[in-house]
Amino acid sequence: MLELDSIRFSYGQTPVLNDVSFEARSGMVTCLVGPSGCGKSTLLRLAAGLLPMQGGEIRIDTRLVAGLHLHVSPEQRSVGLVFQEGALFPHLNALQNIRFGLRGDAPVDRVDELLEMTDLVGLADRYPDELSGGQRQRVALARALAPEPRVLLFDEPYAHLDQALSRQLREATRRLVAELDTVAVFVTHDGDDIAELADTVVTMTDGEIVQSGSPRELFDHPLHLNVARLFGQTQRLSAHKTGDRLETPFGPWRAECLAVPVQQDGPLDLHVRPDGLAATPDPDGLQVSELRLAGADDLVGVRGKDGAMLFVRVGRPHDIQPGGRVVLWPLQARVFPQVAVD
Repeated sequence: MLELDSIRFSYGQTPVLNDVSFEARSGMVTCLVGPSGCGKSTLLRLAAGLLPMQGGEIRIDTRLVAGLHLHVSPEQRSVGLVFQEGALFPHLNALQNIRFGLRGDAPVDRVDELLEMTDLVGLADRYPDELSGGQRQRVALARALAPEPRVLLFDEPYAHLDQALSRQLREATRRLVAELDTVAVFVTHDGDDIAELADTVVTMTDGEIVQSGSPRELFDHPLHLNVARLFGQTQRLSAHKTGDRLETPFGPWRAECLAVPVQQDGPLDLHVRPDGLAATPDPDGLQVSELRLAGADDLVGVRGKDGAMLFVRVGRPHDIQPGGRVVLWPLQARVFPQVAVD
């Protein structure tokens, strides 16, 4: 287990982490997510021992490795790092890059085992500039795994790869973490990483954790606008609250649709994902302006009374057509008031 307890950190006078605590368990992938500048990468560097502690403690398998008056060096922490660009040595081939991570007393067949694990058999003699992006990232993963670390830390390693390669590497990473019973913490912005890779998601905003749980829990019950945005772009609309009623350009909505309660009446800016809405054909409803393919579903574009448009995710088959009319309503606790999250 990797435990981070009450972590605080500042760059000069600028606070970056404010009392952050979470734990990541072995054999599972913990995704650390949030907007740029929220402190994710700083937290990863503290866990790796690349930055000195300013407050809080870090433990690996109950062993204290970092505190205010303790700093165990990175090479003594049993931590492996996989960076966004792989960070391979260009003058070393794949085999030599992987061997770089091994101790002198490591078994001779360890590299062969790693090449097989990461599907690199036959590529050992190739240099980084002779490998594809996905192959370079597999070499980086094998090098990080070489010393059999207890903790693997990933800093957006698949950010610049195409979708098919990213999916293959996610599958390989998840399989290896489970097989080797390693702790894995994966920093990412990518909703696909979260959906396909994570066992647990820790979501950060402005140096603090705002919600953690399984991907399904965060998808179905986001408690913060930034959590909702992980799984699809939110759409903005204006409203006016009076009691338990919201007047919107898309009709009157009940205030129970708000994910965060708002007590004060008055104007609101709201945000909602396409999957947070529902639509039913109705001749007295609003006009359907667009119908877009979205995998097994369709995105239905509905024009409001103010001319703005909201998209609703609707499963096929359905009876909604461009030019037709629908009644639009929000699902309970799936709309976010901007005033409650800024």
